Amino acid sequence: MLYTFMVYIALSVFAIGLIYSLSSWFRFNVGINADGMTPWARIRAAIKGIVGLFNKEKLTVLGKVFVFDILLQNHIQKQDRLRWIMHMLIFSAFMFLFIFHALDQIIVTPIFDRFYLMMNPWLIIAGLILLTGLSISLYRRYILKVPRLKTSGMDLYTIIILLLIILSGLFMEMTKITSYEYYQKIWWVHIVVCLFGLAFLPFSKMFHMFTTPLSLLANAVMDENSDPANIATRQVMELDACTHCNTCSRHCSVAVASDHLGNDTILPSERMIFLKEYVANKNISSKKLAAIGQGIYLCTNCDRCTVVCPAGINLRELWFSAREELVRNKPPVDLMLTPFSYFRGLNHRRIDQEQYDIPLENVKSMLTSGCDFSAEMDVAPIVLNQGSHEFHEALGLSKRIESFTYCFSCENCSTVCPVVTNYAASQQSLDLLPHQIIRSVALGLKEMATGSKMLWNCLSCYQCQEHCPQGVKVTDIFNTLKTVSLKTTSSTGKK
Repeated sequence: MLYTFMVYIALSVFAIGLIYSLSSWFRFNVGINADGMTPWARIRAAIKGIVGLFNKEKLTVLGKVFVFDILLQNHIQKQDRLRWIMHMLIFSAFMFLFIFHALDQIIVTPIFDRFYLMMNPWLIIAGLILLTGLSISLYRRYILKVPRLKTSGMDLYTIIILLLIILSGLFMEMTKITSYEYYQKIWWVHIVVCLFGLAFLPFSKMFHMFTTPLSLLANAVMDENSDPANIATRQVMELDACTHCNTCSRHCSVAVASDHLGNDTILPSERMIFLKEYVANKNISSKKLAAIGQGIYLCTNCDRCTVVCPAGINLRELWFSAREELVRNKPPVDLMLTPFSYFRGLNHRRIDQEQYDIPLENVKSMLTSGCDFSAEMDVAPIVLNQGSHEFHEALGLSKRIESFTYCFSCENCSTVCPVVTNYAASQQSLDLLPHQIIRSVALGLKEMATGSKMLWNCLSCYQCQEHCPQGVKVTDIFNTLKTVSLKTTSSTGKK
């Protein structure tokens, strides 16, 4: 009676947790993909997408992913052989025990009616295999100390609960024919631990047993042109699919900044933990937002994390969505001085134009508050004063910056500029074009050179610099002008 009651309680909690987790995939949203969409609209889109998978081409792709990436775990094998051995030991032994032990009354007992009266050596072997896999996990974390492999509370819970289940199971099986009294006591311990693990599974890291295969399958048949509703659903699911293995952090191009600044959220794997908290509760502390903001704007969009992720998570798209939401809703940041400015500009067609401009206008307003050119362009002439020499000295006049003297206004830099080509009326929208800014520098017109919208819209893509026939370091000059403007703003006390 007590056993039946405990089973029903555990199954009920598991079902509630499963429903809550699955519903969160349709209720929550990472970033911008499902703005204004209801959960029911996203559910309908998901059903339509699943139905669309039933064709020969996509079924073939899904079959290959299931065999090579889910069963054989090739993603892990390519990155770390020891970790692959650990996963295969745990995965194979766990599945064997689940089928031939947890489901014994359904599968085994009908075939072998005296199953409970004899010790099963196969269960002991499977338990020892699983124990070996867990031992390798502990060895990697606490002895080998894999770089940037951080152990969270959920990681410890997963290891401990699996150890308790397997150790109690081994002792139970070995006492089956030696002492019925001890067997009964250990049996209860084993059952309680197993049922607790089952009940807590949807709320724990172990939920990735289901979500990681789903992530691998979904990303195999989806791309950036898929239904935005399904992309939004997939991205929330990917937060559950993350195993916190830290493979992405080990390959991150800016991971060294985390070591230097002491900010763990710069690391992609730690950022995933933050995002999972953020999508469920948008009202997080300003300290956490500042920490994650630092990681978001340092990211170089090199895509290494996406390539190496063993769960198949499209981290590049996940970062893009999350960053876009943050730059819309949070106070202005030096967006245009980060690598994200370039990546965001390249993807501007994926963003509503009005929403795309809002954070840019906020940042430009903050950074150019000390420059009067834009504000006074229509009401006052530009005065050619005697300040050109001081302005040139303020630029530092390194050999790269001094290259502005080679410019003969061929306009090649303006012709290849992606910012200029984005506007139908570029002159009116940007104040000055790139070649005009360079001429302003040559003339010593500080307010004009540092106050133009073009300067602050620059994506730092280096197209202008690469195509200049005179070798003018256009982008480097723009970066120096921004620095001069920031110093001027700081010295005047304006923010």
